[in-house]
Amino acid sequence: MTPSKKLSERRAFLTFLAASPVLAYSGFSSRWVDEVLAAPLPQQNEFVIKSVKEALNVFDFDAAARVKLTPAHYTFITDGSFNNETLRANREGFDKYEVRLRRLTGITTVDQSVKLFGKTWESPIFFSPVGRMSAYYPDGAVVLARAAKATRTLQILSGSAVVLIDPTGIENVVAARGEPVWLAGLGSTLDEKAIRRFESTGCPVLVWTIDDGGANTIGAKSLQRAGVRDLEREADDRCVGCHSNLPKISRISPSTPMDVLGSIGSLQGETSVKLNWDDVKRVRNMTRMKLVLKGIVAGEDAALAVKHGVDGIIVSNHGGHEDASGRGTIECLPEIVSAVGGKIPVLIDSGFRGGADIYKALALGATAVGVGRPHIWGLAAFGQEGVETVIAILRRELQAIMAQTGAATLAQIRRDSLIPRG
Repeated sequence: MTPSKKLSERRAFLTFLAASPVLAYSGFSSRWVDEVLAAPLPQQNEFVIKSVKEALNVFDFDAAARVKLTPAHYTFITDGSFNNETLRANREGFDKYEVRLRRLTGITTVDQSVKLFGKTWESPIFFSPVGRMSAYYPDGAVVLARAAKATRTLQILSGSAVVLIDPTGIENVVAARGEPVWLAGLGSTLDEKAIRRFESTGCPVLVWTIDDGGANTIGAKSLQRAGVRDLEREADDRCVGCHSNLPKISRISPSTPMDVLGSIGSLQGETSVKLNWDDVKRVRNMTRMKLVLKGIVAGEDAALAVKHGVDGIIVSNHGGHEDASGRGTIECLPEIVSAVGGKIPVLIDSGFRGGADIYKALALGATAVGVGRPHIWGLAAFGQEGVETVIAILRRELQAIMAQTGAATLAQIRRDSLIPRG
């Protein structure tokens, strides 16, 4: 059957349902049918896994998550900002490096363990902070914490993932994790009250996300595609259960311009880039937690971070959500590693989808590598089991390429194992 015929039959069947009293009796409205009709059909011959055992790589979870999530939530997590140039650059940047493989290395075991701020982790792969996680799975942050505990993986918890909805959300995650977690605060919202709140949970590392300058976030337009009436989530019966409980800063109303949205709301007149290095000094002097700046993408800023007493850096462009540079993080990494000069650890995220990607970052000097969308895909598709499988796949892929390059430990990964593509 051709795709066009499939679409025609799908439309006819759903139109029939829309007129059926059974639909209304079940509590559904015709808007649900409109949304389904507006959603794109899966690509021809695309295979959607039914269990984690069928997954061959992390992209299998992307297809499964698209089936499970609403178009609004899937589009928001998947798309980037502006014209998606940076989103694409994050992936294309890996193509600029080839890996020199060795043969007959004799390696039978690989040790991926890494030490960060005195604690040893099973592998250098960590969960990057993602906000509003309950949009992707019920109690998403808590479920992720269970997966992190089971796999002994570093989890950075976004404050907005839980605090915006549940004032005790951090404690629930800590209980599920079995120990304090690293916490991420966002831009100018990181004030003394938030810092004391984080400290009260035993947080050892404060991750300050500084790249929230605002963006034309394409994903926000998913509300239009989903047919949310008047673009008002609080008035829509599919959205009100969550969005009516959010503070005003996280809401979208009919007066909010849908094509000019940043990570914490719309840009209205003045720029939201209000932070400077004096703010870093202020926060540094306000807490004994380790301070990591997330969003550094230039060597000059990395050097300034060291000068201001920052304990670590995460090279990040918010997965392309907050950045119109058209530059992938793997391209930013070498100058930042050089500027830091080994004084503090350099972590990185944005665009990592496989073991070879992770290996390239480690070879360029990264201490650890974060994944965002892959673990959300796994979470949305299969809950805790999905997240654990995503990590298992990435670790297996990293293990394979480490052995093939003669690196039995992370310390043995060499810069000269990479060749810039001509």
